[in-house]
Amino acid sequence: IASDIPTTVVVITSNGSIGTAVEAMRSGAYDFVVKPAARDRLVTTIRNATERQSLQEVVADVRRSTESIKSHGFIGSSPVMLGVYKTIEAVAGSQVPIFITGESGTGKEVCAQAIHAAGPRRKQPFVAVNCAAIPKDLLESEVFGHVRGAFTGATGSRLGAARMADKGTLFLDEIGELHLDLQAKLLRFLQTNTVQPVGSDRADEVDVRIVCATNRDPRQEVAGGRFREDLYYRLHVVPVHLPPLRERGTDVVELATAFLQRFAKEDGKSFAGFTPEAEMAMLNHSWPGNVRELQNVMRSLVVLNEGPMVTAEMLPFAGTAGGVSPLPSPSNARKQAGPQSDPAEGERGGGWVQIDLTRPFAETERQIIEAAIERCGGSVPKAAKMLALSPSTIYRKKETWGGVA
Repeated sequence: IASDIPTTVVVITSNGSIGTAVEAMRSGAYDFVVKPAARDRLVTTIRNATERQSLQEVVADVRRSTESIKSHGFIGSSPVMLGVYKTIEAVAGSQVPIFITGESGTGKEVCAQAIHAAGPRRKQPFVAVNCAAIPKDLLESEVFGHVRGAFTGATGSRLGAARMADKGTLFLDEIGELHLDLQAKLLRFLQTNTVQPVGSDRADEVDVRIVCATNRDPRQEVAGGRFREDLYYRLHVVPVHLPPLRERGTDVVELATAFLQRFAKEDGKSFAGFTPEAEMAMLNHSWPGNVRELQNVMRSLVVLNEGPMVTAEMLPFAGTAGGVSPLPSPSNARKQAGPQSDPAEGERGGGWVQIDLTRPFAETERQIIEAAIERCGGSVPKAAKMLALSPSTIYRKKETWGGVA
């Protein structure tokens, strides 16, 4: 039998010894039938073998698509994510607009990049524009470009994201933040496939694949008059919804393991994995910041601990409300530092600092260090001891923040 032909083997023989049956099954046979075989027995065996082969082909197809999409940045094997992978694989080869929805931090840009990488435009530009991060007055220029002298400060011409993405993919993140005036221009761009830079009287034709994303409910935005209905129907051709992390089951542990290994390698540390208690704590956490929060937690955990195992006590939300992380209390700091520690260490301020785990890690790290310094009366060495860091590390970071060494 050729190895590339999907086949299910059923052995039918008059030699019904146990040894022969065991050998046949070990060699890969699906079933072993002894002659003479009843008609019903044969029919049932053949039906089951056919259904098994069909199921194996489906599983193999899902596995191939899953591995392909995973190679583009996604991590996770939960049933809900397998559905997302299947959708991405199905739409990647088309040119229709894709509308991605999901809470903040669920990986909408990763999804857009996966769609681009899995499609025929993969070797062409992928240009992302965050509509929420650019001032309203500059967003039109950012998307469509401008000519020199188009407005005050336009000392040169700008190509614009739409023309930069020609032959590739234009990703409009947080498209719900677009002002209604710019929504009208975007609609015209989609209808005509032409771009008219600000201050120019000439329109240039472009060929781009549009992928957009929002953390809002687009139908509610349309109903509230904040998003044009005609633009919604133009963009909402193929919807892709990314589930929040709390609905992805054991994907949390799979993601956490990948982040832990990556950040440990970057910091030159060794972590073997998570204790069962730590895994349970992560599975029980609501993750309001989704994958972005998990990523920041793992990065902070690697910086502040040495391993080798991640325990539940190392997680900022273990035993607290999600998103609130305790700094060491004065008594705990003295116990950890030993009998030679300063009895006045850490006596200023309370024992808590509010941590927003959806913020970038650099901001969170600075918040923790500055809170520790303030709690220690401005003493960097004491704060370093409290955080189990080297004072030189804190001084170096303060220099990068513009602080006084």
